[in-house]
Amino acid sequence: MIWHIVRFDMRHLDAAVRQEVEASLAELDRLDEVAWSRVARDVEDPAYTGLLTGFADADALAAYRVHPDHLPVVERLRELEVPAVRLDVATDDDPAALP
Repeated sequence: MIWHIVRFDMRHLDAAVRQEVEASLAELDRLDEVAWSRVARDVEDPAYTGLLTGFADADALAAYRVHPDHLPVVERLRELEVPAVRLDVATDDDPAALP
C-alpha cells in the first residue's frame, strides 16, 4: 500500500476559501484509484490541514496524480499559494482491510 500524506499551510486563507479547498480535497476520495482518504486539521496547530490518502500500489498513485479530477484541485492550491509538504510511503498494509 502507498500512503500519500500532504500537509497544507492554510493560515493565510479566509474561512470560506479554506472550507472550499478542504471540501475539494475530500471529494477526491470518490476517485477509483483512491483506496482510502481523510482530510482533517492538525490537532496541535489547526492552521494546517492534512490529507492522508491510501493507494493499492504505485500505479494507482501515478494515475491519481494525473487524474483530470485531481489536477484542478492541485491548480487551485497553487493559485492560492498554499504551501504543501508531501510524503509518499510504502507499507505492507492490505488495501482490502481498510474501512
